[in-house]
Amino acid sequence: MLIPMWNIVADENMPLVEELFSNISGKAAHIKRLAGRSITSRDLHNTDILLVRSVTQVNQSLLEGTHVQFVGSATIGTDHIDLDYLAAKNIAFSNAPGCNAQGVAEYVLTSIAYWAEQRHIDLTKVTVGIIGAGNVGSRVAKVLDILGIKYLLNDPPLADAGDPRDFVGIEQIQQCDVVTCHVPFVRAGQYATYHLVDDAFLEAMPQQSLLINSSRGAVVDNTAALEIKRAGKVIDYILDVWEGEPDVNIELFEQTMIATPHIAGYSQEGKIRGTYQLYQAFNQWFDLEDSIALDELLPEAPKWQWSGSLDGLYQSLQPYYDIEADDQRMRQVKNNIQKKFDHLRKTYPQRLEFLDTL
Repeated sequence: MLIPMWNIVADENMPLVEELFSNISGKAAHIKRLAGRSITSRDLHNTDILLVRSVTQVNQSLLEGTHVQFVGSATIGTDHIDLDYLAAKNIAFSNAPGCNAQGVAEYVLTSIAYWAEQRHIDLTKVTVGIIGAGNVGSRVAKVLDILGIKYLLNDPPLADAGDPRDFVGIEQIQQCDVVTCHVPFVRAGQYATYHLVDDAFLEAMPQQSLLINSSRGAVVDNTAALEIKRAGKVIDYILDVWEGEPDVNIELFEQTMIATPHIAGYSQEGKIRGTYQLYQAFNQWFDLEDSIALDELLPEAPKWQWSGSLDGLYQSLQPYYDIEADDQRMRQVKNNIQKKFDHLRKTYPQRLEFLDTL
């Protein structure tokens, strides 16, 4: 088969695109790097392969009139991708489910540990409600299992599909001391997640509880979250995603315990895995063998040595992941968050993952 020279446009924040895509079956590829949010149809005029992350809206407006044959999104979610349009135009697509599951699990664990320290909470008496038991939620559950922290799972799509795990209804999740969200954004339908955490949900949560959202901003009704605090509810928020981002509700931001700009899974390993999954998907689509192994690309990460006790959990985690420092970076520019959201994400250090030994 005659192999063409591929023209590739890739988000500038994707690592190792050149290492993985510059030589396809013996022929060089031309790679153009662009800021994900500013990619336009004109940029794709002669493009065959488009590689994005979560900020590029891939739809008819972007792709019509181009020669794009393969779209890859190095992220879990697909709400920024018009899948129906791609299918109608026979454009191949792949995303990267699970690529950042480890990083997000570390963010959630560190968040819970920080909250427990600040509020003097005994984690042996806490129950965590996990909404969404896919790649990320399952990894969070695994970590909590190892640490001996009780949790409940809620995932109606998986439960209805016959997943054998024990699931509970959303009403039981509302009664948990900690609720953490790990669902895709689905606006409507039987399994809609838009404003899944609304005013009624927040009203039902116990006083002195914690809500963590590291999935999609609109899973939590941000206006309701602010109003419930204004009404005097004693509830803590740790938010990594925001409804309408890159715009941020500044009043809600000021009510959070920890605020970060969509970087929960922003680890070096997670981003490498995302690019690598697209490399594998492209090879499968074009019937090529993988010539590079993932292990060749991953950095050597620090290993967390857990003492076996939940006392002082945050102090033991802080040398590996300082979530307070992430929060402070965002607060330092709070008056210009809307303008600087993307820049803020770029300037956050890409931490190494540390839970692999658990």
